[in-house]
Amino acid sequence: MTPHPIECLREHHLLAVIRARTTADAIGAADAVLRGGIALVEITFTVPETPRAIAELSARPGAIPGAGTVLTPAQARDALAAGARFIVAPNFDPAVARVARDAGAAYLPGAYTTTEILAARAGGADVVKVYPVGVAGGPAYIRVIREPLGDLPLLAAGGTTLENTPAFLEAGCVGVGLGPALADPALAAAGRFDEITRRAEAFVRRVAEPRPAQTAGGA
Repeated sequence: MTPHPIECLREHHLLAVIRARTTADAIGAADAVLRGGIALVEITFTVPETPRAIAELSARPGAIPGAGTVLTPAQARDALAAGARFIVAPNFDPAVARVARDAGAAYLPGAYTTTEILAARAGGADVVKVYPVGVAGGPAYIRVIREPLGDLPLLAAGGTTLENTPAFLEAGCVGVGLGPALADPALAAAGRFDEITRRAEAFVRRVAEPRPAQTAGGA
């Protein structure tokens, strides 16, 4: 049996975000990411027929499918019925949180300020997605807000790249959400799924490299 989404995130640190112009492109991109070694795959509700894409992904061995851009309880229910095991959103919504919690799925809502982050955690978030972290200041912003947040689990999203992923992990994030830097919709539209796989492999190698905290004996 595949591990719980949060366990997988804590161990492997990578969550692929799939946005695409067509359902077929989304499924192709998701398969490409899986071939590259990333199991956590989020299909966003900006993709046509999102539940169908999630259902196809859920049949793939080793895949841990999730839904993204989940803005309503109805979307959450549709995603979970299709096989989603985690729910991601750009915002925190108590009603969506209840749907995810009642289904035993992980909930990763987006938040920006420390007030929003703490409110999301108190409302049932398993991990809080700091979004959009790129315009907030990147890893430096994470380092600053860690002080009042303690060990609260954070996911960096919105501005993550191959180059800054290690810095986000060193700053204290449990993982990074990877959008265009990994599965660029333009690559999928052009049928360049091999490039998406190559990028996934590069991210997997990058997070496997020793980081300062690890070499010093940290986690």
